[in-house]
Amino acid sequence: MPDVTVSPRRLMEAMSAAQQLIAELPDDERLRLDTIEGETQALEYLDAYAEQAIKDGALVKAAEEKARRLKARIERNRAIVTAILQGLELKRAERALFTASLAQRTEVVEVPTNEALPVAFVRMAPDKVLINKTLRAGERVPGYELQDKSDCTLTIRTG
Repeated sequence: MPDVTVSPRRLMEAMSAAQQLIAELPDDERLRLDTIEGETQALEYLDAYAEQAIKDGALVKAAEEKARRLKARIERNRAIVTAILQGLELKRAERALFTASLAQRTEVVEVPTNEALPVAFVRMAPDKVLINKTLRAGERVPGYELQDKSDCTLTIRTG
């Protein structure tokens, strides 16, 4: 593969040349691919951009894994700080770099009862997952339809 510097201007030139060739070719994808590969650098740019996307994806994956480990370490350290404060029977400790304090929080939990929840406390929203399944099955749902998204999904697999 020739050295291809990833440049938007050069990419546009290669795409323009490829599109001019495509206009003159019959509707044969193999012929189109071979001609574009032999006559332009469009596929080299495809390779360069895809390789960069793969490399960036690997970096993101590594960063996400690092972030996951750091979050787990944060939670472990917070649990240890909590245990230390509880062991020392302190609700608050002011230190040079931080102040640590413990507070008892409350949360709402559902308790089984025979009483109905008043309507004022209930939110209603359409079940779009069920609507999607129903529409894909060819059935009609009033007020809803399936629409193609304007963007495409690219999949690049490695290994």
